[in-house]
Amino acid sequence: MGDGIGGAVINILTNNAFELLISHTRKDNQEEYGKVEKIIMSKIDDPNQPQYEEKTKEDLERALKGKFVSCNVQYRDKKTDALVCNVFVQRPPEGF
Repeated sequence: MGDGIGGAVINILTNNAFELLISHTRKDNQEEYGKVEKIIMSKIDDPNQPQYEEKTKEDLERALKGKFVSCNVQYRDKKTDALVCNVFVQRPPEGF
């Protein structure tokens, strides 16, 4: 896919999945996205925690809940309707 979306992590679902409140999309995205999407992480990049490893739901909650992330969408999982993404923890945009 290669689309880009961004927003706040509003809910942690499992040790590698969360709900994203989408506030930013790239203009050249090929697909349409809902206001809230379920994200399954294929990779996470957080400069503040470069050694983050997938552990527990609680670990992911501490690492991501309430933070602004951008996601490079790899594909939408047909069974779960979730987006499989590379996730990058970002500074929130101005006015966020």
